Formats: sequence, C-alpha cells, structure tokens
Amino acid sequence: MARERRGSWFDPMLVDAIEEFEGDTAFWGTLSSVEQLEHVSDLEPEDMVIMADEARLDRVCRAFARVIDAKTPYTAEHSEGVARIAVEIGTEMHVPFDGLVTLRRAGLLHDIGKLGVSNLILDKPAKLTDLEMAEMRKHPRHTEEILMRVERFRGFAGIAAAHHERLDGTGYHQGVKGDKLDLLSRILAVADIAEALTAARPYRSGLPQDKVLEIMSKLAGSAIDPAVFEALKARFKG
Repeated sequence: MARERRGSWFDPMLVDAIEEFEGDTAFWGTLSSVEQLEHVSDLEPEDMVIMADEARLDRVCRAFARVIDAKTPYTAEHSEGVARIAVEIGTEMHVPFDGLVTLRRAGLLHDIGKLGVSNLILDKPAKLTDLEMAEMRKHPRHTEEILMRVERFRGFAGIAAAHHERLDGTGYHQGVKGDKLDLLSRILAVADIAEALTAARPYRSGLPQDKVLEIMSKLAGSAIDPAVFEALKARFKG
C-alpha cells in the first residue's frame, strides 16, 4: 500500500525509509506484539518530550473534537455544542469545578468512536437499516476503548461512552439503567440529545428550542433525568 500510494498519499522519502525495514522481522513483530503507545513513548527522545498540563490537555481535546466533527458536514460543531450545553447544565446544577472540567472534556470527545463508522452510514439521508443501525450503535463502545488507551482520558472514558444510555435501560452501548449512571453521565446524555435536535441532519432541519424542550419533556423521568432536564430548560430560557 505504501508503494502504491507513494507520491500521492505518502511522502516518497518516508516510503523509501520504511522500505529499509522490509526484511526486519523484529520491527514488524513489534507492531503486533506490544502496546503501541508505550512503545512509541519509549522511542521518543527525552529532550523532545512535552508534558500535557491542564491547558494543553484542553487544547488536545478541542483539536480532536474538530477532527471528529469534520468527519461529516452534519456534525460540524456537535462536539463543541455538547460540551457547552453539558457545562451550562452542570453550572445550573452547581456541579463542582472539577466536574465541569470533566463534562467539557467528555463532551468534546464523546463521539470519537464515530471515526470508526463509515460515512455511508453517518451521511445517509434516510432511515438506517438494522445492520447499519447496529454499526452506528457501536460508536460509544469505540469511544470508551479509544479513551481508555490514553491515561489522562481514562477517568472520563465511561462518562463519554454513556451519552446514549437511558434511565430505563433502553440505551446503548451497555443498556444500563439509571442506578448505574452517575450525574455527569446523565448530564452528558441530555446535552447530546439537546444539541442533536437543534442541529440539522441529513433527514431533517434543526429544531427550535421550544420544540426541542417539548420533545425532551416526554423523555424526562423515563429515558432522561428529570432534574437534569429542568436544568436544561433553565439554561435554554435564561
């Protein structure tokens, strides 16, 4: 593949460099036998190491959010919007500062698992088939798996991956019920629904806030936390 795409996808100099490893069985064996992130870290020159402080970590999250949302034109600012709404709800509910930071980062990265879903599914301007929906419903699991691989993201991987869970257990990817969902997970789930309804999708236009609240009011108490919904209403109307 590298040879076929030499000069189109890949820099010819880099293809030439990797060809030098063609007969290096130890090198190729390493690719399948070790934890890649740890292996790359071991190879990084010490004088080039950049530590991720809180501000840099936030920039990383925002950068990934832009990559995630750029995958399809129908989610142009979805991750940023979910993060903003989640923080607004959390503020209304007097969530401590550390919790607000977690909500922001989890909101920015909650859909990173969609990078593993085909655009033929994400951009389809019609109802998904059962098989397509099954593929779509894998993305929260992908999100959790990806975030768990990064030490600084592990603390909110479960929260980010729970954005499609529902109090009555009808959500996905785990189908857990309300007693297994903490407050931050409940907030993120509400923020995700609210942002999705206000944004345009391949099959409909974005909805006004009053219509969003009307739709979501029917979910309060069964699918979504009623207290979190009340906080959303207060922020929307405030």
